Amino acid sequence: MKGNTKSHTRLGVVVVIASIHFVSCMAKASLVTWTVDSSASSVQLTIPDQVVNVTNIGNITVRMRDAGNNNAWTDAGGRRAAIQGTMLTDYADGTSIRFVSGGHNLSALEQVNLRPSPAEWDVAQTNYAGTGTAPAAFGARVRGTYLFLTFDVAFLAFRNVRLDVASEIVPITAGGFAGSQTRFGISSATADTDGLELPLSLGQPAPDLLGAQAPPMVDTNSAAGTIQNLGGSDRKLTYNISTPISIDLQGMILTGSAAGQIVAYGKILESPTLRIWRVGTDSVGVAWPASATSFLLEQNPTLSTTNWTTVTNSPVIVDIEKQVILPSSAGDSFYRLRGQ
Repeated sequence: MKGNTKSHTRLGVVVVIASIHFVSCMAKASLVTWTVDSSASSVQLTIPDQVVNVTNIGNITVRMRDAGNNNAWTDAGGRRAAIQGTMLTDYADGTSIRFVSGGHNLSALEQVNLRPSPAEWDVAQTNYAGTGTAPAAFGARVRGTYLFLTFDVAFLAFRNVRLDVASEIVPITAGGFAGSQTRFGISSATADTDGLELPLSLGQPAPDLLGAQAPPMVDTNSAAGTIQNLGGSDRKLTYNISTPISIDLQGMILTGSAAGQIVAYGKILESPTLRIWRVGTDSVGVAWPASATSFLLEQNPTLSTTNWTTVTNSPVIVDIEKQVILPSSAGDSFYRLRGQ
């Protein structure tokens, strides 16, 4: 295209080859923060009955039961915890999404009181024997069966549970993305364990732990997700959860699964117009709306690499535009606006 060029795009990134005055457009990926709806978001840990080997005892059948009642245990399944916070993604509207690991602020709400209670902990005791409870996100009464005996092994509570979602660039098709393309799980948590003495002098297989740092439990999520256009710049993200998980009780490893969903809402950045024109014989002018305060101008000599660099020339405000004058290069120059 000869002479002055002007391009409008709803997708956002405008790339210009200044030396031959060609303008093209591509989908813009920008950082989007999604606010989680805690009333619709939760995750449930399920640890089925399983056989584990305990030192000095042999194989026992371990059952994770309801830890909300110290006097009863049931087969009701794992506890479900609501999820709160925000998620950070690199999102190209309707095209792709990347979940930024470590950029989220996701946690499991502590809505139930579970044993053990840290306030009752006595560091002088070799065997914690308190029966009090305190708020926790997840918890269980660990029961064991050995030969004809059924007994309590420990009480377990997870507190300060932080969650993580990670991925590479995931394509979006027809408003959704396929499963097995993201990773989900518990990135950090503190575990309080009340280990109990077994009958018949069989020892205490689970130790007493207060505020022990649980190892990360993040694995491939086989569930898919959707992103719904609510009109304008509003979007709704539904991230479904189905992933394996394991709990290590100091060598007693129990395997199970996590299931649930995260429902969150975000706003995409409005796409500004990038305007390019020739200035004399050896310069080009680049301009964009002054109201687009969340965008940076970047430059790249080729589209075959991702080595985009920020243009450091300070723009000046002219009427309702930000404008910058740049020297034209001997070869091609590509320009784009990137949302911060």
